[in-house]
Formats: sequence, C-alpha cells, structure tokens
Amino acid sequence: MSTGRMIQRRLAVLVTLLVLLAAGIASAAPVVISYRDPVAAGLAERFERTWQRQGPALVDDLVPAGVVLDTVACYLVSTEEFRSALRGGVADWGIGAAFDGGRVIAIDHERVLTTGPGPESVFVHEMTHALLEQSVGAARLPHWFHEGIAMRASGEWRFVDSLAVILSGRLPSLDRLDHAFPRARGRSQTAYRTSLAAVTYLESEHGPAAVPRVLGATRNLGDFAAGFRDATGETPEQFARRFAGAMRVRYGWVLMLFRWPTLFVIMALVFLVGAVRKIVINRRALRMEDEGEE
Repeated sequence: MSTGRMIQRRLAVLVTLLVLLAAGIASAAPVVISYRDPVAAGLAERFERTWQRQGPALVDDLVPAGVVLDTVACYLVSTEEFRSALRGGVADWGIGAAFDGGRVIAIDHERVLTTGPGPESVFVHEMTHALLEQSVGAARLPHWFHEGIAMRASGEWRFVDSLAVILSGRLPSLDRLDHAFPRARGRSQTAYRTSLAAVTYLESEHGPAAVPRVLGATRNLGDFAAGFRDATGETPEQFARRFAGAMRVRYGWVLMLFRWPTLFVIMALVFLVGAVRKIVINRRALRMEDEGEE
C-alpha cells in the first residue's frame, strides 16, 4: 500500500471517529452551567456530576431516534433574579423553569437547597422539560404530559403522594391539565401527581417506549393530538376517559372506604365488635368464678 493511500485511509478513519464523537456529544445533551454568585459553585458541581450519571440514560429513554439536541444553558440565579426574569411566569413557590425551546433552564440556587424534593431532583426535572421541548420542535405538549414525565424522571415519586390524590376524591381530568396548572400550591400538587399517574398508566397500556414514540410522532406530524393517535392508536380524549375510568375502578374502593360517612360506619362496627367481644369475655370470666366457688 502506498504512503498516499495509507494517509487517505487514516484520514478517513479520523473523520469517521470525529463524526461519531460529535454525534455522541449531541445525543448526550451537553449542559453549560453558569452562575455569578460564588456560593452556587458547589451546586454547579453537584449538577454536573448528576448529569454525568443520569443524563445519558435519560436521553436514551426519552429522545426519539434522529433528534440532534442543542446545548442546554443552565443558569443558577438568586431568588430576586429568578422572579424578575420570569416576571410571574411561575408560581411564588416555583424554584425552576425551562424555556426558549428547551435550550435554557433557570434554577433559584438560594431556595433549591431548602425547598422542594432536593437540588438534584429539581435539576433533572428541568432538564427533562428541556429534552421534551427539543424533542418535539415547534409542537406543543400538554402540561400533564410534560409534568408527568418530568416527575417520573426526577424521582419525585412516593406512594403516599399518589394516595393523597386518591383520598382527595377530586382527581382532575386530563382535559383540565392541558394548559397551565393552578397556581395554588395544594391544587397544583394534585395536578402534578395526577399527571405522573397518567404517564404511568400510558406506559402500562402502550409499553415502556410509549413516550418516545409519542414524541417522535408529534415531531414528525407537528401536532400532539395527531402524534399521540399515530403512536398509540387512540386520541388523547379517548385516553383521558380510559385513564379516569381506570382510576375509579382501581381506587374507587379506597375512596369509598375513607369518605366520612363510610368511615364512621366502619368505626362504629369496629367498636361494636369490640364491645361484644368484651361482654363475651366478661361472661366467661364470671362463669369460671361461679364454677370455682362450687
């Protein structure tokens, strides 16, 4: 082999490696974390380590094949800067936000350490929003879909949270959760937990890859409703009705059990059984005493 051909082959291999490396970097959704307050330096390091551990798997789980992700700029700002920049775009208790088509996220570094599920969870939650935005391009996703996926990805999940929604007896419909959530903290938390339950139900009905399928179809068709139907075979409205029905079937007995009238009846029965049992025991004790005296 001539020297010229050998050089050409090595150059071709080098170019191939560079292309593969660039593709790998793009698919990993690189994050640039910026801050002005030196106090946030430690938090930035924690977020970088978190993304190194969880980022690649999260991208693989969510982002449809063929989507090239842009760099996400993560700004760690003070509470004053956060509220000023968003200008009422989030509730007073909010500490994170994603915007600009998933290319920018902002986190209140002052409150994130003491509020919410923990700094890493908030960071992953907002990064998930960024991935979802970039995955579908110009198409809009309903809030319940956005928040349910972000809740699951960030680990903001406890059984007692779902139980709280169930026991409230006021499970909101997915139609009501299509746009912005209520700003009141209590009602908003119910909306978040319902959204998580809906995404979990979606994957149980249509498989673990349902989310990236819906995202890919939404991106290709430019519309969530069309993409959802293409990926699942049912409209979002049909899914919403089935989800509501499934929640009633699965957890209706829990609601019935803990509603006040039913609970009062059950408690009364328990006290009655206890009283009868005590009377029976006392009578046996008296009978044994009488037999002993004879």
